[in-house]
Amino acid sequence: MTENAIEKARKAAESAAAKVAELERQEAEKAAQEAAERAEKQRELDTEFLAQWETLDAQLQEVGRKSATEAVYEGADPITAVAHFWVERAKRNAVRSHARSAYYRLHGVHPDDRFAYDLPEREMRIADRLEEAISTASRLHGANHAEKLETEWMAE
Repeated sequence: MTENAIEKARKAAESAAAKVAELERQEAEKAAQEAAERAEKQRELDTEFLAQWETLDAQLQEVGRKSATEAVYEGADPITAVAHFWVERAKRNAVRSHARSAYYRLHGVHPDDRFAYDLPEREMRIADRLEEAISTASRLHGANHAEKLETEWMAE
């Protein structure tokens, strides 16, 4: 190969390397911009979520509020009520966990232990709870019936 051919090849390689470097710089710039946009979007979402997590938690609590006793009293399926309670409780813990994560992402520090704490673990003891629900509901029915009898059969 001649000196001229080597110099030509070297210039072509340098030109190609410069083009590759420019494309890599543009790609890195684009990736940095996208990362900044994602971070800003995440800050907005975290701020919005932290403004409403307590409302979401309260809504889930209301959905799972109905006790097995109320279900038995109303003639509904108490097992369904118990299942709803546990499902909604798990959802509430997911909301609380997300709130703690959002707080950390926004502030860079973990929130104190009282902020959006996980609901404590409880044993299901479904048979015990069902027995208690039936017992309580039957007492409520008895008391309501006694009140009805007194209203109907007692002189005022």
